[in-house]
Amino acid sequence: MLTRTAALMAQLATVNAEVNRLPYQSDATRYGRPDFWTDIEAAGGGDCEDYALAKRRRLLASGWPPSAVRLATCWTEREEYHAVLTVDLQGPEGPETWVLDNRYGRVQAAADLIRMGYRWDRRQAATGRGWVQIKT
Repeated sequence: MLTRTAALMAQLATVNAEVNRLPYQSDATRYGRPDFWTDIEAAGGGDCEDYALAKRRRLLASGWPPSAVRLATCWTEREEYHAVLTVDLQGPEGPETWVLDNRYGRVQAAADLIRMGYRWDRRQAATGRGWVQIKT
């Protein structure tokens, strides 16, 4: 597991901010269907999972290990189903999960989002190709 450093957190903040500047457009509007996962940068616009895919692609391209950079789904405080990118780092007190979310301008601690009303559902497995239920 990567150790949290100021440089890694700055990189996460940069990726989050740059991708979040891309235009939001729902899958229903763009593709005429309720859900379609694609890279927002390639499509020129998209919704939550498209932002998460672009952020993941950027981090993996810069050398982050796939086990640390995983897509996740949750319900927001407004009961909307949502996709984000999670990043696992080793902090001074132990493992930490950080979230790159198109709803927020800054990288959030997963624990803070839970306090704000997020309820986690599933996340890509750290190894292999599956998804796992998140237990909170």
